[in-house]
Amino acid sequence: MLSWLNLSKVTYILSNLLVLPAIFIPYIDFLANLSFVISTFLLINKNLLLLFGVCILFIIKNNWNYRFNLLLKIKGEEVSKSDNECVYLYAWCTLLRYLLIGIAFNQVLILLK
Repeated sequence: MLSWLNLSKVTYILSNLLVLPAIFIPYIDFLANLSFVISTFLLINKNLLLLFGVCILFIIKNNWNYRFNLLLKIKGEEVSKSDNECVYLYAWCTLLRYLLIGIAFNQVLILLK
């Protein structure tokens, strides 16, 4: 049905759409780290399994962010904007940031109810 669409082009476009809000949010990585601290304090006595998941998510996010920074240094600033590997890696890091921010926001809403 969609044979005229190349799957890699669709994935590339969706990855760019995923990171678009993160580009406009200043200090998105700081916000994700702050969300980790907030969710850690809110989950310490409530849900240890979710706390463990948030800690693992934070470690994975920092690992992939480090890999992205290394790739950015290797490929260069201009080449990385159109390179598939850089775009996919930044989209993955951004998705992990969104998850951390979402979990913290959810816990704050639960606290305020």
